Amino acid sequence: MKYLLFFVFLLFLGCNPIPKKDKHPDVPQLIDLLKDDSKFRKVTDMTGLSSLVFLSDDRILLRPNNSNSPVKIIDVDKNIVFEKIYNWAQPFYIDKQGNLYFDGKKCFYPDYKKQEDFKTVVIADSLHKKLEELKDLNDSLQTKILTKYEVEILKPYGLKPCPYTIVNTERCDVFKVINQTLVVRQTDLFKSELDLSKTEIPKFDDDVLIGWRNGKLPSPDYLAYYELKKQRFKCNDMTIPKTVTLKGQLYFFAPSLGLYQILF
Repeated sequence: MKYLLFFVFLLFLGCNPIPKKDKHPDVPQLIDLLKDDSKFRKVTDMTGLSSLVFLSDDRILLRPNNSNSPVKIIDVDKNIVFEKIYNWAQPFYIDKQGNLYFDGKKCFYPDYKKQEDFKTVVIADSLHKKLEELKDLNDSLQTKILTKYEVEILKPYGLKPCPYTIVNTERCDVFKVINQTLVVRQTDLFKSELDLSKTEIPKFDDDVLIGWRNGKLPSPDYLAYYELKKQRFKCNDMTIPKTVTLKGQLYFFAPSLGLYQILF
């Protein structure tokens, strides 16, 4: 019954929920095209990685998807510039100059061999520790003391307590160096001030609905048609392929597939 209502809702919105055939069966799938080493040279796929960050000097930071693997910085020829396992419970930050901050250290660009201790303050951790100290007090007294403590720890950095709200929280997010201290006031403990801009690959035809994926509610499965330097390919519309220029050469990038040099 719920599926029927869902389809009626789509029809009401003017959508056509009936899957159609692939409009271009002769066009290769992207995942197959990337295996052609006459057209693409793989720099890295996304095995064991959560994301890539493109640094301003055409290096690439490989961010792992688990805490047992090291973060790496490589060049386009796969040479490792930097490699280190770090404590995921602590912030990892890349400033605009390319310096790295993690595990209470600042590692200096370009080779990161020069390092120095660097103070890091994670506001949420400080408040949690203070709350643990106050656990034997009643709620109202805890709140009063914690509110005062938050004002005190934020004051040296020119910050004020943030209203407890679920909207407009971006103005409360802080992840930057203030007064020679890395100050973090947000949930995500990773941030880079560097990431090269990427260019969308144009489409040569409209997406087509080819099916539905099962879940709590069915989700549409669309096939998208792209053309890169006269080479046409197709892929799931959520792949979102782009190009990025590194060392004057064009590279293919998709968050789920990785980075490949374009050879054609």
